[in-house]
Amino acid sequence: MPRANSCKVPSFNSETLELLEFFKQFKDMANSYSLTGTEKCKTITHYVENLMKHFWVTLTVYESKDYNALKANILDQYSGAAKGQHYTIHNLKHIVISNMDNDISLETELQQYYM
Repeated sequence: MPRANSCKVPSFNSETLELLEFFKQFKDMANSYSLTGTEKCKTITHYVENLMKHFWVTLTVYESKDYNALKANILDQYSGAAKGQHYTIHNLKHIVISNMDNDISLETELQQYYM
């Protein structure tokens, strides 16, 4: 498994709306390494902040080493996390309208626009 600070690993930094995406990325990585459920339970805590790691390992379901149960229990701990991030056309229209009058004034802004 890649090291936790590697640029190619999922990481979770307490943003509730990003938790579901973190689990999706972790699942892809764990599947590519053919991890068992028990190994997933142990390994997932390597990719979160220490405070969160300490919290997750104190969950009673962590002891069972049932990854699916652990994932469900973790998602239950964070209100709205199971929904993930979803954007709508309304969100897009709001962003466009609120930024209509903002001109690109720096070369770095122009580069970001085309990236």
